[in-house]
Amino acid sequence: MTPDHPPAALLKHPVRVEAIRPRGSEVVVRAEAEQLPAIAAQLGLVSVEALEARYTLSRNGERVKLDGRIAARLHQACVVTLEPFPVQLDVPVQLDFAPEEEVAAFARRNERDDAEIDIEVLLNEADPPEPIVDGAIDLGGITLEFLALALDPYPRKPGASFESSAGDTGTESPFAALAKLKRGD
Repeated sequence: MTPDHPPAALLKHPVRVEAIRPRGSEVVVRAEAEQLPAIAAQLGLVSVEALEARYTLSRNGERVKLDGRIAARLHQACVVTLEPFPVQLDVPVQLDFAPEEEVAAFARRNERDDAEIDIEVLLNEADPPEPIVDGAIDLGGITLEFLALALDPYPRKPGASFESSAGDTGTESPFAALAKLKRGD
């Protein structure tokens, strides 16, 4: 993280909950050209050429449902060759939001349940909602978070392969000499 730019500050796009229509509001979040180098640095990328997210937000009382996609064009460094190579991402995003108090109550309830049950695996359990902070949702922070999660942590340029030269030195192994002694060659 760069001290001058905390991750969420790189791409701010707050949306007030009361501005979201019950039947849905379309929102586009697009990084400006001057923001792209800082975003690339923050995410450890060679470069980011384009970053755009398209979301549909729908409200039911104080709860909000987000559905959308993030599209990005960027360059990552190959872990094998260290050469930059182009990457295109298309990331689906689905989240539910609730007021902070409701999310905190949900967390307390789960902590209490966890204290009573040692281990329980719940399949298909819905993720808890994300908190709505001060009546707003920062779509810029969400965009950067999901972009970071979608990046390959060990990017490999197409066609690049790691070939070890160990054992290919052309010299005989010391064990080969021992094998010859044992066979009596």
